[in-house]
Amino acid sequence: MKKISTALSRFTVPLILLVSVWVTANVNWGAQHRKYVITSDGKGYYAYLPAIFIYHDLNFSFFDTIESNYYDEHTKYDYRTGVNGKVTDKYFCGVAVLQAPFFLAGHAMTLLSGDPADGYSKWYVIFTGIGALFYLGTGLVFLRKFLRAHGANEGQSAFILAVIYFGTNLFYYSIVEPCMSHVYSFAMVSLFLFYGKSWIDTANRKHAAMACLAFGLIAILRPVNVLVAAWLLFEAKGFLPLLKKKAALLREPLMLFLCLLLIALPVFVQLMLYKLSTGSFFIDTYSEEGFHFLHPELFNFLFSYKKGLFVYLPVTLVSLGGIYFLWKKDRFRGLFAAVFLTGLIYVLSSWWMWFYGGSFGTRVIIEYLPVFALLLFYLLDGIKMKPVKISVVSLLVVLTLFCQFQTLQYRYYIIHWSEMTKEKYWDVFLQWKK
Repeated sequence: MKKISTALSRFTVPLILLVSVWVTANVNWGAQHRKYVITSDGKGYYAYLPAIFIYHDLNFSFFDTIESNYYDEHTKYDYRTGVNGKVTDKYFCGVAVLQAPFFLAGHAMTLLSGDPADGYSKWYVIFTGIGALFYLGTGLVFLRKFLRAHGANEGQSAFILAVIYFGTNLFYYSIVEPCMSHVYSFAMVSLFLFYGKSWIDTANRKHAAMACLAFGLIAILRPVNVLVAAWLLFEAKGFLPLLKKKAALLREPLMLFLCLLLIALPVFVQLMLYKLSTGSFFIDTYSEEGFHFLHPELFNFLFSYKKGLFVYLPVTLVSLGGIYFLWKKDRFRGLFAAVFLTGLIYVLSSWWMWFYGGSFGTRVIIEYLPVFALLLFYLLDGIKMKPVKISVVSLLVVLTLFCQFQTLQYRYYIIHWSEMTKEKYWDVFLQWKK
């Protein structure tokens, strides 16, 4: 039985990727579907690549011709904004940085095939999807390592990876909208958490460097996600132990310099792009948007039929049971996990558009799924009564299938991207076609 669970765990990520490649090939690679891949906010994240490598134009004047060539009135979206009298990209460059190797591979294939080398034809779209799945695989591999470092066995790790992928909107944003930032953030957060824990546990210098690089990339993917750095307090079991670990770096100036450099380099890339496009290193492309910390939409963020986290991703609600068993095992860590998630939800629900536009479920929680995965481990590991454990596992399987069904509903516009209400939700509940 142990050999079977070990084999399952080792092959879980390859199997997930195999299924995902098959799905994305069917969903995105046909000519009639490709225009829906690089879309919405994803256009802005992606646009740096053709701007730099093809058009040499960081003021994005190619936007007008590309929109008319590839997009209809339903898929048009202007990602540009004005700063200092110049036009620049509203969005951050992190996705483009991570996608660059795949963009260049797509560009090479385009040149070889004779397709239009404009950044938006067939091979660019295909390699965008391949790139997203590469980072999905990276995130899952390091999430497995993170779970194993916390004591999860092979079988637990395999089951939790499957639930986190198929039972949440990570599946949707890895395949259907691969240019959105979430699967890339998920990957970098998984790296950061694993290497951060390893550095705290072993003082491994290479792992400290890798954690710093992942953190720098997190900052230019979605800056708000730098909040994940607070999780190091969980791993160190307090502020003073973490401070001692950081103090050890101060005694090694070269290592400290390397760590700071690895954090700063990705941020420097973003600042240079701003400088080249607007003449200023520091600009605010979200000047009319922001956080309303005095008016968080906590209830709506969690429970609304519009986008509620626990309505569309109910496995995250079940995972919170892990806090109880974590508390029994380690009072500080149990309390910290509860405080961390409360603070995170408070911040995310304070965004001026708490539902984050047209999306499937609460998409901004995807990057924090490694934390929910860890709580699932503590839940499954903490339950000792076999009938109860079977019931919880069965519930997670049912909720995972339910999430897949709702994903299908969303894909075929049965669940609306932004206009769901209580009445509309129950009107289409378990309805599989219009």
